[in-house]
Amino acid sequence: MAVPLSTASLASLSIPGPAYDRKQVIPGVVHIGVGGFHRAHQAMYTDAVLASQEEGSSQWGISGVGLLPSDARMRDMMLKQDCLYTLWARGATSELRVLGPHCEFLFAPEQHEEVIARLAAQDTKVVTLTITEKGYCSELSTGALDVTLAAVQTDLRAIAAGETCLSTALGFLAVAAQRRMSSNAPGLAVLSCDNVQENGNKLARCALQFAELAGGPELRAYMEEMWTFPNSMVDRITPVTTDALREAVRQTGGVEDLWPVICEDFIQWVVENKFPAGRPPWDKVLGGTCLFVQDVLPYELMKLRLLNGSHQAVAYCGILAGFRVVDEAMADPAIHKYITAYMDAVGQSVPDVPGVDVICYKSKLRQRFSNQAIKDQLLRLTEDSRNRIQVACMPCLSEMRSGSRVPISALLACWLRYLANCQDEHGASFERSVDIAR
Repeated sequence: MAVPLSTASLASLSIPGPAYDRKQVIPGVVHIGVGGFHRAHQAMYTDAVLASQEEGSSQWGISGVGLLPSDARMRDMMLKQDCLYTLWARGATSELRVLGPHCEFLFAPEQHEEVIARLAAQDTKVVTLTITEKGYCSELSTGALDVTLAAVQTDLRAIAAGETCLSTALGFLAVAAQRRMSSNAPGLAVLSCDNVQENGNKLARCALQFAELAGGPELRAYMEEMWTFPNSMVDRITPVTTDALREAVRQTGGVEDLWPVICEDFIQWVVENKFPAGRPPWDKVLGGTCLFVQDVLPYELMKLRLLNGSHQAVAYCGILAGFRVVDEAMADPAIHKYITAYMDAVGQSVPDVPGVDVICYKSKLRQRFSNQAIKDQLLRLTEDSRNRIQVACMPCLSEMRSGSRVPISALLACWLRYLANCQDEHGASFERSVDIAR
């Protein structure tokens, strides 16, 4: 019989749980945007750091923040389960375990003052974010802060009035900066973990512009001196949670988890080493799969163009061919051949990456796409399609050194066909992802 997941039930479970005393952990990291990917990636690294029980490791617990009204569901689950959840990494190997690196979950629409207090706390040394590029409130064409957005204008008015009921990450960061400046708090690293090229640079541009509007040149100057915005590249395929997964966790692990996470058994993180107040030793755990480097850009371009771009390529041709699952599409010889050609074509625009054999990287990607154990949905890959294609695919057309542009043109043709009609080439209907353009 499955038991509901909680601190009280941990000892009775047959699967591994947190290998540390959670009562001794304090939050030194604030994460904004707690979802499946964060819990499969950054939280897993942090859980491993806490489990290492090295000196100082207990200072790196996570304070999770839900920014959107829709995050109420995550709030309810995290609170009911004492911020515990199951993670099932599946592929050539399989591991189902319980993770518990989150010390708390704060729901910003109702706990805005608590969120700001946590961001401004002396113990907070790192803020990580998975809020998508739309969360940066930037103009898509220039990357500058879009001051015409209603959310930006509303938050600026609220800050001017001395209010803390905010809706944007930029607003919360600006008010936290004001308080940290007043209290002489140590420096802060604000680390974007979104699939955006030069994500730290783009976040910094908007955050600093917003801070200047909210608090004047003095606040901007303070943030430029005391805060950093490292670039990073994150990588782990994380499908959406389904009822079938919940039942599988129930049957396999004997645990009732309201929102488990499934992911592939591959994981990687490349981070620009700019942390003014220290950082968790993520590079010392999980087999050294986290790298701290001086220049993330080559790794970003490789991942965005070969993985994210190829995801777009397999999504639209796969859906139109009648498939709904990534590994089943990759099992089709024609689609597999096309994805190989796509990777070879866009690979011409990928710079040399230190320590990486790009030919081997492409082969490994095709193996990962063919992973039958995670059943990744093709329709998941079509979410926010305009932005994903603009970031991961379009630059390749102008930067390819040689070779044919036909595979990229084929992707664009399949995408337009996908947008034009919600039926595949066999007449079967599919539900197109909502893709709101700003």
